[in-house]
Amino acid sequence: MTGKSGCRLPSRGDRCSGILLPRIRTAGHVTSSLDVARKLAEEGRLEVWDSLIAESQSAGRGQLRRSWFSPPGNLHAALRLPLSPPFDGSAASVAAGGLFVGALRELGWSVWLKWPNDLVLTHHGLPRKVGGILLEERDGILLAGVGVNIASAPELSALRKDAAMPAASLAGAADSPPLAENLWQQLVKHAYSMYSADNDFSGCWKNEAERFLLWKDREVAFTDERGTVRGRLAGLAFSGGVRLCFDGKTGEFSGGSLHLP
Repeated sequence: MTGKSGCRLPSRGDRCSGILLPRIRTAGHVTSSLDVARKLAEEGRLEVWDSLIAESQSAGRGQLRRSWFSPPGNLHAALRLPLSPPFDGSAASVAAGGLFVGALRELGWSVWLKWPNDLVLTHHGLPRKVGGILLEERDGILLAGVGVNIASAPELSALRKDAAMPAASLAGAADSPPLAENLWQQLVKHAYSMYSADNDFSGCWKNEAERFLLWKDREVAFTDERGTVRGRLAGLAFSGGVRLCFDGKTGEFSGGSLHLP
């Protein structure tokens, strides 16, 4: 299979350093890469670890069904994950985030995981959201929507008022940002090899994700419908939540948002 850039994308059966690579499908303008990938999976044409990358999206979505900035030049992809530990429970989103942060780190990008599923780039010492991961499971099919701002990022005025931080693009931190298809091929290869190389990924994902957890050991605020709790971010829980130290004790929190006080 050949993308518009002329780069041959791997098909199942290709090997790189002894690793059997999953299939990557390409598409032009779509409503949502997640929707197209789900249709392919339901038709039996998208196996576990196969993925689809689209040139652009008219109805890309993020957390809580928020609109996702999806112009050409950025990365808009959907990856089918195995519905097995740690992706079969509440830790799935954070575990997937850890995989992709690790993959971007391997490629030299100074990216951190902002709990639970945001990809944050540090540029000149300032954190900026550069991507995100959205997991959707239905009828035994688990898909991870992955978006990365490569060529451009939304302006501050286009973000919601309660956004935790401004957005950024890889182009703003590099003289020659990668093409979306090339970057996705590398990310899938790294993520798949990290998952496949460890026979106990379900037991070690937390340590891996914690290595690049944004604001670890800093004072943070956790907010949900019950209110806000402030404390030191001690790390992650195996449930996929965060552990905060406050009032001389350590508590586990999930289902809310994390931000600086």
